[in-house]
Amino acid sequence: MLCKIAGTGAVLGLMAGLMGAAQAEGFDPRADCAALLGNATPAEQVMIAAWTFGYLAATADNIRPVETRNNAVLLGNIAKVCQANAGASLLDIVAANSKPAAASPAASATPAPGSEAEARALLMQYYAPGADYLALTQALLPTEAEVRAVYAEPLGSALWRDLSSQIGPGTAFGPKPDHNDLIVVYATTRALAEKRPVLSEFPGGYKDVLQYFKVDVPIVRFKFVTRGDTLGLAFDGLIYLNGRWVIMPKPWRSLPG
Repeated sequence: MLCKIAGTGAVLGLMAGLMGAAQAEGFDPRADCAALLGNATPAEQVMIAAWTFGYLAATADNIRPVETRNNAVLLGNIAKVCQANAGASLLDIVAANSKPAAASPAASATPAPGSEAEARALLMQYYAPGADYLALTQALLPTEAEVRAVYAEPLGSALWRDLSSQIGPGTAFGPKPDHNDLIVVYATTRALAEKRPVLSEFPGGYKDVLQYFKVDVPIVRFKFVTRGDTLGLAFDGLIYLNGRWVIMPKPWRSLPG
């Protein structure tokens, strides 16, 4: 009997210890987001990531595997948004990136197709909590028909040959951990072909491909940057064609000869 009582006491003591440890870890999603992340222990970081993934899955149909790599990306994205929204709670930040209906009418207005606002909104998705860089990038990859629709021969075929050898199911890009802002330069292929001043804001190689543009469509170059900087991770050739944005970077590298 004494053995049984002693055993029970040991179990109760162990349970009490575990409960005390569990109570030492935790977070309130209504707390200031920046302070919450800045003071979170590794265990609390896992909790925050799991809570956020669950919230997004329930409210935005954004279901992602809860794993170490995804957790790190998610927490990094949340930290950037928290930094840009002083005083906002974790709940505020995550809720704003779940149901569009929760946003104000002005904020939720749909940008015009092919506009600079639409391009910016599309690219800002890379900064959303839980952003899936792979899925976002894959949605921008062009087809052979789209490349040929923009560029005349022989550049069209050469560009598709080069792009198709470089892109695939694993192709993805995105901002670096210290990036939290976006620079967008918006133009049209006609504006570039006519050598308007905006041409100087695109890579110099575009001067060599102007004669190959077949259509007048929006074209964008952009940079993921740290707020206040002009240098960052630069991309070009984001083109709006037939109702969607596709990326065809550095076309001058495929010029014959």
